[in-house]
Amino acid sequence: MTAERSRDAGLSLIEVLVSLAIFAVIGIAGLAVLNTVARTGERTEGRLERLAEIDRAFLIIRRDLAQITPSAVTLDTQSIAFQRSQGLASARVAYRLDDAVMVRQIEMPQAPPVRQQLLSGIASAQWRVMDRARQWHSIWPPAGEQTAPTPIAAEVTLSIGRTEGPVPHSVTRLIVLPAGQGR
Repeated sequence: MTAERSRDAGLSLIEVLVSLAIFAVIGIAGLAVLNTVARTGERTEGRLERLAEIDRAFLIIRRDLAQITPSAVTLDTQSIAFQRSQGLASARVAYRLDDAVMVRQIEMPQAPPVRQQLLSGIASAQWRVMDRARQWHSIWPPAGEQTAPTPIAAEVTLSIGRTEGPVPHSVTRLIVLPAGQGR
């Protein structure tokens, strides 16, 4: 005969241990999920900061190119240089890649050149300009010409090195120049 259990008897030791084990498993699973969310948040924050750096660099490039004067633009596949006007002052601005850093150099008359590091971790930078006939050029002025009219657009492609994995990301921006406005 089996002993009948009274209503006031409570839980057995095994039942208490099983319930504690279940709560422990649920607690560990909750901590694992929380840890994963925290790590993902940290990685996302780092990537958002990097995107903000890239956007700031492109904003500076776009602002400089918006002030380009109809004068000599020189371009090779790795760098671009042009004359920029800002109010009464005029300056020669150049962008180039120097040891995986996008560098902006400004030369004003009667002042020492100012060199600004815009963006680090750049694997490569490629520049192109579009002429009035809507042809792309990687060298400007075109071969055989001493001077050429101001291009109507500029394109820059940056290969941005990754911290994870071997393949860099590429970011391309097309900037319409003042000579191309209204075309």
